[in-house]
Amino acid sequence: METILAINAHLKYVEYLLHVFDTYPDATTLKTIREEFENQFSTRQVLLNQNFGIYRLLPLILIKEEHKKDRKDLAGVIEKIKVVRDSIAHNSFSIDGNGYHFKNDKKNISLTYDEFVEFVHKVENEFYEEKIQARNDNG
Repeated sequence: METILAINAHLKYVEYLLHVFDTYPDATTLKTIREEFENQFSTRQVLLNQNFGIYRLLPLILIKEEHKKDRKDLAGVIEKIKVVRDSIAHNSFSIDGNGYHFKNDKKNISLTYDEFVEFVHKVENEFYEEKIQARNDNG
């Protein structure tokens, strides 16, 4: 429950920033935005905190579904994505000072923040390179 509340609060912060970006005058300073946010929500969030990484999982989950749709073997990093997906779907993940922790009924995966970024980039790069290669091969 604590993780859900923290992520929801972070989403509210991002929604607030997007609203500011879309509607505030060009001359608005970051200081003004920060002060208004603190007054409106009685809190001060750090924008790029651990919860931001959860947003990065959506493309990975979609990539895993592409592999499933193409009937490819769900092994290696794609198998890890399945654990991550299952963990989020069943609310069996956590975030702490050491990183992200995901578990499903078969496996546990823990990634430090640095490992998580590397993992995300690896999966995305492999997927896009494969799609570009397939497009080039098909002319």
